[in-house]
Amino acid sequence: MSGFTSLLLSVLGVFALALVVRLVVRNRDRVAFASALVFIGVIVSAVGLSFDLPLTDDLILMIFLPTIIFHGTTIINVRELWRNTSLIVVLTVVGLPLSVVILGVVGTVSFGFPLLVALLFATIILPTDPAAVLSIFDELDVAEQLAVTIEGESLLNDGVAVVIFSAVISAFEASGSVTALATPGALIAIAGDIVIVGGGGLALGMVVGYLAHIVMRRLDDEMSILLLTVLVAYGSFLLAEHFLGMSGILAVVGAGLLMGAHEETHHKMSTSESHVQELWTTAAFLVTTMLYVLIGAEIRIDTFLGNAGLVVSAAILVVIVRAATIYPLVSGTNLIRSQQVPLYCQHVMVWGGLHTVVPVALVLSLPQGFPFREELQVMVFGVAVISIVVQGLLMPAVLTRLGLGDSSGG
Repeated sequence: MSGFTSLLLSVLGVFALALVVRLVVRNRDRVAFASALVFIGVIVSAVGLSFDLPLTDDLILMIFLPTIIFHGTTIINVRELWRNTSLIVVLTVVGLPLSVVILGVVGTVSFGFPLLVALLFATIILPTDPAAVLSIFDELDVAEQLAVTIEGESLLNDGVAVVIFSAVISAFEASGSVTALATPGALIAIAGDIVIVGGGGLALGMVVGYLAHIVMRRLDDEMSILLLTVLVAYGSFLLAEHFLGMSGILAVVGAGLLMGAHEETHHKMSTSESHVQELWTTAAFLVTTMLYVLIGAEIRIDTFLGNAGLVVSAAILVVIVRAATIYPLVSGTNLIRSQQVPLYCQHVMVWGGLHTVVPVALVLSLPQGFPFREELQVMVFGVAVISIVVQGLLMPAVLTRLGLGDSSGG
């Protein structure tokens, strides 16, 4: 059997399983499809089966993630996003680095890791995942302000996480320790990287997206619009990431916001643009379907059980650390914002911080020879599965209990 035939059979096998899952859960209001997909992937691994589709960091970051992010930005409510920009920026620029420090310090005790490794684990696992969040919220009728805030934070914090991740890896490669990161100069350099690499990528994407938006408004050919959107989504990523040294993820965010979710497009979307957006919705659905099944299937049950205590404690700490930053930061921004986020919405923000696709991609990119590399991979995959299965499956119950969502729309 040729390699291509084997690959095609694996892809069809994933989608066949996904179809079965969809048929089972489609009328079950309280079961999130994404959570069920990861769970079925774990079962596949548990019975000794595997797909000939190995996950790699390049596959996730360069192929799958631009599709997911671009689709998410083209359907998000830009007006609501703008109203919540201050909160989203605080959660991303202040909240994420603060969470990394807290979990890193606590991890030296809880996991027995050196500070370098504990900080790296925190950097990898803490960014919330747009793929997971968008997939779960697509199943549920969530209040728009809350959904946009969580989605906006998820779309932005990946770029910041990658900058911090790169800084920690560079410190390891340079000296094997994090002492170099503790100096004021190093901290200023990291902050500068966040502004230049992250902000530069976002700005670049916005320019590309706006120019593409102008061109798109002059097109009435559906196929031309589709080709333009593909070029913008992947071209902005490659231009920023591989040619200009900026954040490709944030470039896609900026391009999608200015090209597809511009308020003029929402109010005056042509029939062709509407059809193209439906195609992106389909593409994002297929990509996330494959990702969730493969992430679950990558779990090695014997290794997971052998490190169950470590994985479970990490999953619990991740939620606790997120709560330790969400509540004070949101409460603080409430003092200066006219549009307040009530406490019960903050509960959902804590519980809705799912950690799957991006953390998996980052841990797969760790260089060979990095200390505790195998343990980190087991922990990240384990936390990713626990996050989306446990938190995802309980999300409808949490929203119903708080009176925020109606899960009847899945």
